[in-house]
Amino acid sequence: MNSKSKEKDVADHKFQEGDEVQHKTGKIKMIYIGESSLGEALCEWTDPSGRAQRDSFSYSALKKFEKPEGGSFRIS
Repeated sequence: MNSKSKEKDVADHKFQEGDEVQHKTGKIKMIYIGESSLGEALCEWTDPSGRAQRDSFSYSALKKFEKPEGGSFRIS
């Protein structure tokens, strides 16, 4: 990724700290907690065993969390 497209990703992101987000290819709800030292979106979530996880993602790989249709969402 060149620096121009990275600048565009960061400038176009619409997340506020505390927003619920998800990876565009996944369904797990994560919380956006800010920007990493590398300029990526820093997110936290709880894995199926109940442990807190944290990782950074390209802003272009994330979207606002969408509740699944048909009721509640659970990971078991």
